[in-house]
Amino acid sequence: MIAAHHAGYVVDASVLAKWFLHHQEADRDRALALRDLHISGRSKIYIPALALLEVLNAIRFHSTAEEEDGETALETLQDLNLETNTPDVNLLRKANAIAWAYKTTIYDALYVALAEQVGYPLITADEMMIEKLKGHSIVVPLRELA
Repeated sequence: MIAAHHAGYVVDASVLAKWFLHHQEADRDRALALRDLHISGRSKIYIPALALLEVLNAIRFHSTAEEEDGETALETLQDLNLETNTPDVNLLRKANAIAWAYKTTIYDALYVALAEQVGYPLITADEMMIEKLKGHSIVVPLRELA
């Protein structure tokens, strides 16, 4: 359980995938706690539409996953009614600026731009993303949630 929480979070695919990949995933309990906050209505989870593709890709290339796992993940994500954002030109402009400033991918910068737009922290388990975006106060490593 996450003791102190925000009214919302932007959650990237590295966290979402932990909901579906059950094999010794680090910090899976924290990822599930975020999901439970959303289910209970105490927090809202925001994602860019890109996250759906990234979760499916993570499942597709996981060593023990099967095709049905991707279908189950899609159904579950749809049933959870996450706030799924289709990026507009303004959000993409912001993501472009972030990507250049932090020397990261547009994909990762899109999560940061969405977090800035909605005003909630971005939760990630992606260590490379955490390292590249070090110093950006909106990026919070999943492992630091208590």
